[in-house]
Amino acid sequence: MITNSFRTDDDKYLIESYGNGWAYEVTSLNDDEQTLWFQDGDADQLQADTDNFANTCVIDQHFECNFN
Repeated sequence: MITNSFRTDDDKYLIESYGNGWAYEVTSLNDDEQTLWFQDGDADQLQADTDNFANTCVIDQHFECNFN
C-alpha cells in the first residue's frame, strides 16, 4: 500500500513511501528507470541521510554502488 508518492526537488527520483515510511521504493527518472528498495532501518537511515530526500547526492551514491 503506497501512502505517499513524490519526486525529489531536482526531479531525478520518484520516491514511493509504503506504510508511512516503513519502506521506500526509489526510482531513477533517467532513461533506464532503475529502482532501489529500502525498508525498516534502512528506510529510516535513507530518510535521515538525505535530509528528508532533499540531498539527492546520497541517493546518487546508492545507485552508483548498485548499478555500476
